[in-house]
Amino acid sequence: KRQTTCCDKGKKRRQPGPRMVLGPYQLPDGTDITKAKGVTYEYMNPNYKESLEREWWQTSSQIMPTDDDLTLLMNKDPSYTELDASCRQLQGSRIEVLAEMATNNPHITAVDLRGNGFDADGLYAMVQALKTMPNVKYLNLRGNTCRNQGVEALGEFLKTNTTLLQLNLNENNLGSPGAICIAKGMMENKTLKALDLSLNYIDDEGGQVIKEMLEKNTTLEQLGMSGNEIKDYDLRYDVRQRAPKSGRYALWAAKGPSIEGYEGPVKKIN
Repeated sequence: KRQTTCCDKGKKRRQPGPRMVLGPYQLPDGTDITKAKGVTYEYMNPNYKESLEREWWQTSSQIMPTDDDLTLLMNKDPSYTELDASCRQLQGSRIEVLAEMATNNPHITAVDLRGNGFDADGLYAMVQALKTMPNVKYLNLRGNTCRNQGVEALGEFLKTNTTLLQLNLNENNLGSPGAICIAKGMMENKTLKALDLSLNYIDDEGGQVIKEMLEKNTTLEQLGMSGNEIKDYDLRYDVRQRAPKSGRYALWAAKGPSIEGYEGPVKKIN
């Protein structure tokens, strides 16, 4: 405890002032920066450059698609066929907002949500939207945390979906429980051609169900299973019988969450 000295006599202790709580776009004086003259989307998100190529490590935090893209999405514009919200660190309610905007959209053929890190709630919301989007052929979910009820919903969705051709679930920490949900869905799926389950901590338990799925599913042409934890050599060999290769339904390239290397409407981000 600090001792009082003669120098302290007659001094008044300064009381701390009220703590200022600012909104996300407020200046210290309380001014809303978004209403300032000359403020642009690029100014608000200085790391986001529409004119430059972006990769997954070059992201800003929580960047929604541009207002123009969101307007096209909400209005269900026939010219807007690719929902690209990749590498934007969109989590929580923002993925749910996008899912709501995309609901009942008949024009979207590709959905690219890679590199956002969203969890089960975000995936669950997107699956509900996908049920109402009849023409989605390409779905990229690489580099998220799609587990639990989100993956369960996706597995159920795969049982009845008849339009999806490619699904990327690379690097989602699925584990064997998540992989089993997807495998059970694929046992009844008749249209998916390419599936990537690489780098998902899938062990022998999940590998066994995937093997059973491959015995029943004859339409899946390519299955990515690299970088998992299947220890049984014969089982590991069995689940890699339809490994990715060049061709019409080649899987996404392994270099980062890039989608180079397969034909489809989703292009590399510019």
